[in-house]
Amino acid sequence: MSEQLPVVAAVENTEPAKPKKTKKSLLRKITPLMWATVIVPTLVSTVYFGFIASERFTSQSSFVVRSPKGQSSLNGLGAILQGTGFSRAQDDIYTVQEYMQSRSALESLRALMPVREFYETKGDIFSRFNGFGLSGEDEAFYQYYRGKVSVRLDSVSGISSLKVMAFDAEEAQKINAALLKQGEKLINQLNARARQDTIRYAEEAVAVAEEQVKKASQNLTDYRISNGVFDLKAQSEVQMSLVSKLQDELIVIQTQLDQVRAVTPENPQIPGLVAREKSLRKEISQQLRAISGGSEGSLTRQAADYQRVFLENELAEKQLAAAMTSLEGAKAEADRQQLYLEVISLPSKPDLALEPKRVYNIVATLIIGLMVYGIVSLLAASIREHKN
Repeated sequence: MSEQLPVVAAVENTEPAKPKKTKKSLLRKITPLMWATVIVPTLVSTVYFGFIASERFTSQSSFVVRSPKGQSSLNGLGAILQGTGFSRAQDDIYTVQEYMQSRSALESLRALMPVREFYETKGDIFSRFNGFGLSGEDEAFYQYYRGKVSVRLDSVSGISSLKVMAFDAEEAQKINAALLKQGEKLINQLNARARQDTIRYAEEAVAVAEEQVKKASQNLTDYRISNGVFDLKAQSEVQMSLVSKLQDELIVIQTQLDQVRAVTPENPQIPGLVAREKSLRKEISQQLRAISGGSEGSLTRQAADYQRVFLENELAEKQLAAAMTSLEGAKAEADRQQLYLEVISLPSKPDLALEPKRVYNIVATLIIGLMVYGIVSLLAASIREHKN
């Protein structure tokens, strides 16, 4: 019996040592590569996203840019039915989106609120702007700002979604609301500029036409005064009417004279009738020379110059009327081209932080680390095999 005791004691002393060997073997299997690519990054990600990373709130709003439907090709009932309709102005939506993420919009925001302080004094050292105090330039802040503001367009519905991320829910809402107002202001500026340009050209055309009317009217007035002609057509009609009356009277005198000579050749009325006949012939001849004679004052000679001046005046008046019509049309067209920024949903005040996605980021870090570990391990094994 005494010889079996040491064996039992030896067995009892060796059994508790087996777990220590198992732990050591597991630790030995964890290579430096796994520490570097999987374990350490996952631990750092767990510490950062679990205890350090600050919550980030996202305020969301939606809007659409619309313009009245064109009615130039519609008339009657079609124009009435579509008179109050609106269509999407997709090109201008892109303009508003680009502006909201531009330096101009950022400068306008900074004039209204301390945007830089929102992102520079709050949040953890890795998330806030210039957390390490290395780069405080405006350009660096602008690049940081672009990452906090996003605008997305739904091409099917034409609705744009504006999202603003900040470390405080109220501040995110303020920035979102201010950007919407800036976008509406931009639309109003575009409307004013388009209306001004459209109407300005029409007004310039009206001004030129008015000057031409004044000039042509003055030329016509000067011609009438210098030549003693008010209305050549009416004046010629009056003279032709006078010639016709004189000719009628001449015929009457000639008939009477022939009758008197036939009945009483020695009648004392004959000299008077002859004198009246000569007077009428002379008057008719003078009137005909005034109408179509060769003198410079004749109506025939004046007709060409008068007609030219008169037509210039009439053409200028027609051009002025056309320019006025174009101006009214330009004003109506400018009204039809007005753009409108309609807010579909007002900026929200989030009560739950959507960022950072803590579990997701930790798990993603672990998966990426395992993928890197697998790739590097395969490359190392391939290199060793190649050397062997």
